Amino acid sequence: MSAANNITISLGKPVTAPVLVPVEHKATPMCINNPFMVDGECYRVTALSFGNPHGVVFVDELDNVDVQKTGESLGTHVLFPKGASIVFIQVTGENSIKARLWQRDGAGFTPEAACAAGTAAIMCQKILLNKVNISMNDNIFTMEWNRGAGEVTLTGEKNLLNA
Repeated sequence: MSAANNITISLGKPVTAPVLVPVEHKATPMCINNPFMVDGECYRVTALSFGNPHGVVFVDELDNVDVQKTGESLGTHVLFPKGASIVFIQVTGENSIKARLWQRDGAGFTPEAACAAGTAAIMCQKILLNKVNISMNDNIFTMEWNRGAGEVTLTGEKNLLNA
């Protein structure tokens, strides 16, 4: 990733209120690392939105996840009444994660998915800093969450982040 080809975009504040994501969830004020039963398996899901609903699931070994099958099962689960894109994350270092996406509309990579991954990693205290390096689709992004300003930014290659 050449710095000359990088840009930083702002995605604003993550939406975590269940009614606004939307996710059917009533146990706590936000759906953070909560269990969802799908196909006889329990997945712990963090639900949030940057304009589109996302569910984030932490896994021990990303290469062992059937992203298509499991993502579709979670993303179309009744707990997501309008559906959701699902991001699977493996923590790979002190401030880095690897992520793979099942996109509900089949569009592929979105900046929102990368930001959902990074934000969930911070919310679930898997990453203790406010800055996360994200490896996604053979690309590296840096997500930063300025909690004081309520702003999440994503830095990466211009051709991937240009709207």
